[in-house]
Amino acid sequence: MKLKSGATSIPASALLAMILISAPFLTPSAEAYPFSYMYRVPEPTIIISSSTSPEVLMPGDTGIVSIVIENSADQYVVSYQREDFSFTVPVYLVELVSSEGLEVLTDPYADVGTVAPGDRITVYFNIKADEEAADGTHFLDVLLVSGYKEAPSEANRKVPVKVDSSSVMLIQAQAPTSKSVSLDVANPRQNTLNAVTIVPEADGVEFSPREYYIGTMEPDEIFTIDFDLLPTSPAGAIDLGFRARYKNGDTWHESEVYTTILRAGAEATTGGRGPPGEGSAGITTAAAVILLPTVIGGAYFWRRRGKRP
Repeated sequence: MKLKSGATSIPASALLAMILISAPFLTPSAEAYPFSYMYRVPEPTIIISSSTSPEVLMPGDTGIVSIVIENSADQYVVSYQREDFSFTVPVYLVELVSSEGLEVLTDPYADVGTVAPGDRITVYFNIKADEEAADGTHFLDVLLVSGYKEAPSEANRKVPVKVDSSSVMLIQAQAPTSKSVSLDVANPRQNTLNAVTIVPEADGVEFSPREYYIGTMEPDEIFTIDFDLLPTSPAGAIDLGFRARYKNGDTWHESEVYTTILRAGAEATTGGRGPPGEGSAGITTAAAVILLPTVIGGAYFWRRRGKRP
């Protein structure tokens, strides 16, 4: 074939080679793009939090774990790649799984509903601590299945549950007399106790009141209580026993019996219990000046420590 003047003749073989060399640049291939492209739809962030009631269980206690599922999105619809996506999240499953020392008594929740942006829902699980559950922090697994039906997402979280076997403490405040006995009642736990009642027991003596109701005790709180005594048997040493009855959450407990001894002929010498440093009439003026700061500090400590119902 003849070409017009000024044109260049290209052999057919050379033209084919040029097409083959140019092909990778014209058509994408696996070798040209080693990393595959995955299309992901936008999704809101789901926040999972939990709480336990009571805050700290005792061995044998039942309690409630609350699982809060929150949708942190701030808008209902998001446009992406020319499509609109709803940020209202359906929740298909919420499950809490038992662990060593803790049993989950509530079945998993199915088809819980939807969580709108900025909204939250709460589901509740009953749990029980074993009678031999060890003190410390235990962990339960929570499983959440939510998102779009075409591609649901799973989330796993650890829920901490504390167990503490500490009970109400009873301490002799001062030596009992034939007329009265005083006790310090302390809550050494990390959580509040309810319906705290001190129950006395002894042979040969009557107590007034028969039971001493304190009520609510906050963590590390101490109360000082008094019982009036009326001996009904011949003079002699008498064992005075006291036990605390209380509720941790919805579960009743009793402390071990605390025993103190009422000795024969024990009489009050000061006519009552007062703050440290009080009750001595023979203190000189100089000694009083030296001891005044100590007495003031002691009185403050006394009021804090000696709180009464």
